[in-house]
Amino acid sequence: MTKEAKKYHLIEEIIQIEDDLLLNKFEELLREYKESMNSIRHLVKPVRKKTDVDQLVKEQGYKGIEKGELDQIIEEIAIEEPIEDLLEMI
Repeated sequence: MTKEAKKYHLIEEIIQIEDDLLLNKFEELLREYKESMNSIRHLVKPVRKKTDVDQLVKEQGYKGIEKGELDQIIEEIAIEEPIEDLLEMI
């Protein structure tokens, strides 16, 4: 069933409802749904069709670490275990 067909089917079902309490519940559910969607709408951002790493680096102001600095950190940590053992610990 297509989205449009589902909508028409729901409309037909709702038209046949005689119970005011049930209609009020539908109305309340719809209002709550709209309010919740409006409350998160500002969080929804368009998704890019293509990811460009250079563009992301520029936008986020990423400044990597220099090789010498990384080598110094590695030396200070002085890890002696083989990489396989370290990976097993994870």
